[in-house]
Amino acid sequence: MKRVLRIFIMSAIACFSLTFALIIINAIMKIFIGIDIYFMLFIGMTIVSTIGLVLYNSKTIFSKKKKVRKNRGSHKVVRQTSKHTSEVRKRKIS
Repeated sequence: MKRVLRIFIMSAIACFSLTFALIIINAIMKIFIGIDIYFMLFIGMTIVSTIGLVLYNSKTIFSKKKKVRKNRGSHKVVRQTSKHTSEVRKRKIS
């Protein structure tokens, strides 16, 4: 539920900024529309974007969380290294 609320808040912020930019652009172009139209646009865009994002991320939102197992202890692995008994000399090429 926290993830759905987070998606709702993020989409509301994005839709508010888009609606506010539209209000400013319309005011500059001297197009005056009632504030109720902008409010309905904001609510509609927020609801549609929230539903779309929840449906898009439904697998990650509603999936069961995997249980994290704690390590009981680390095993020490002893590896035997093989040492070369004879050194190989490189020839000098001139």
